[in-house]
Amino acid sequence: MSFSLDLTKPLSRLGLAINALILAVIFYGISVASFKYMSHTLPESGAHQKEAEVKAGLVEKSLAKAKSAAKGKAYDVKAATEQAEHAAEAEVAKQAEEIHHHAVSGWAPFAIFLLILSAMFFAGFLGVFVQRRANDAGLLGLWLFTNHLGAVLLAGYVAFYPFLAANDLRRSWAPLFIAGLVLLLPALLSGEGHGEHDEHAH
Repeated sequence: MSFSLDLTKPLSRLGLAINALILAVIFYGISVASFKYMSHTLPESGAHQKEAEVKAGLVEKSLAKAKSAAKGKAYDVKAATEQAEHAAEAEVAKQAEEIHHHAVSGWAPFAIFLLILSAMFFAGFLGVFVQRRANDAGLLGLWLFTNHLGAVLLAGYVAFYPFLAANDLRRSWAPLFIAGLVLLLPALLSGEGHGEHDEHAH
């Protein structure tokens, strides 16, 4: 087995399976990390900041009203501030879900973009190993297309798995994963060394 990206090097069936597994683990990890960062870490940070801004604005308005109601007379600033903060916290709690939803939706396109990049790189690397295996097995024409299509489907499902899991879409998209495996069967099951034999025959 070799992890080389050199297309001229033959690759065994076991080598393809092991390399595909290694790539799946690597890019699944990348997808999970990037999706979590874009759909949880950044949105939550933005939501907390927005909640703090809303609370500060509400407190400021409440204190301004209290000061205006005092009509220039002295009033308990500390008690007024505590009361304003308590009222602001209750109001922010009502808006928290909407604020969080807005923050998540704002970062959602970037999360999807990173998953697309993960899928593209996964499919690209896997395609190299599939081509090496196909060359060694002597697969040509339609067999090459089906194997590369299988690599793309497999890479896409694995890379987008965090998104599918978060939206409870794993089962509905599972046929793509199965189709990818089926389309890779020619490369996984074909004999070894046929490509070299064909070259010697010429």
